[in-house]
Amino acid sequence: MTEIVAHDYYRGRWPEEPVPDGEPIWLFYEVDKLADAVQRIVDVFADGRVTRNSVTLEQRYGDKCPSLIDCSLEDLYAGGKLEEISREQFEEWWTKGVDTPFWFVR
Repeated sequence: MTEIVAHDYYRGRWPEEPVPDGEPIWLFYEVDKLADAVQRIVDVFADGRVTRNSVTLEQRYGDKCPSLIDCSLEDLYAGGKLEEISREQFEEWWTKGVDTPFWFVR
């Protein structure tokens, strides 16, 4: 039996103003709606760098990573602006990114 996963895609600005040095200005998220888990993320920095991470990338050495954030995306952006985008918009930024795992760096 094939597992069906429904994803939503979002774009949000860094939740604080001004954006702290070294933090991305824009963040793009792929969210597994059923699990309320961020599966992939793209960070866009003021200097033009684009980094990306995924649960698959984090789990490449056998580590368990159910989500790339440790809370609900809605909680992370409580009161902030989070915009739903298309999968195509997300994929456009994903292809520009450089793999950059941050939970289980080796």
